[in-house]
Amino acid sequence: MAFKNSYLAELVKKLKKWRYKIIYSDELKKIIKKIMGPEYTDKKAYKLMYYLKNKWYLLSIKKEIFYVKFSEDHISEDLILEDRYRYILHHHAKSATDNHRYIGWIKALELWVQNFSIPDEIQIINPKKQSKEIVVAWKPLQFKKYSTKDKNFFKQFKKHTSKVKMWKYSFPYATLELAILECLYNFDEIHDRYTYEMIKKIIRKSSNLDLDRLAKILKIWKHHTSINRLYKITKKENKTLAANLLPIIKKRSFVLDV
Repeated sequence: MAFKNSYLAELVKKLKKWRYKIIYSDELKKIIKKIMGPEYTDKKAYKLMYYLKNKWYLLSIKKEIFYVKFSEDHISEDLILEDRYRYILHHHAKSATDNHRYIGWIKALELWVQNFSIPDEIQIINPKKQSKEIVVAWKPLQFKKYSTKDKNFFKQFKKHTSKVKMWKYSFPYATLELAILECLYNFDEIHDRYTYEMIKKIIRKSSNLDLDRLAKILKIWKHHTSINRLYKITKKENKTLAANLLPIIKKRSFVLDV
């Protein structure tokens, strides 16, 4: 790479202010373009990025996203993940959903019991996207939507969310009642022991659940199997709550053998 030496020193100098931070390829290309001036091409920019990666100035977090470090910085991938996961999650989810989204399913349930750890997989409910993507490294993100051929239910579900602050970002997430119903949608009592034990602990205190909210959620979506699974667990763990759930099931759903 004959051209690299004339630009590399200045580029490394510019990257110092990005040390220990995330930089996207578009931002990096802008820096390179200012340094190279009229000699700039995308091909040359990518060659410089490749060289920086080989010299350990850049760590590839995922496609088009890098972590800036210097060769003497001994930073593990786990530390980078812990430090920058929420930043990338926030940026990725916001840009993919135009800010219309909330954290659902098991991670939402964990947040209600004060578990703020980085999940192996996270579900983001939104109005338009259904896909599985990578947030960072090996941590996937699953975009989910609630819709039929004629109707999208996102706005109605968004009413049943709260907000939580993680790092410096605010994330909307499902209320406790919605998170429970979501978790019980595809549920196996034997294989999903972690979820089962968490729900058991929650429903032992009936004051934790808003029964009126449960009824409203049932009215929006066909959570018939979920509410019956919840009823089955409450019959073992909290008979008072089970007795209060049964009229809701009979009015908004129907009793199933699950």
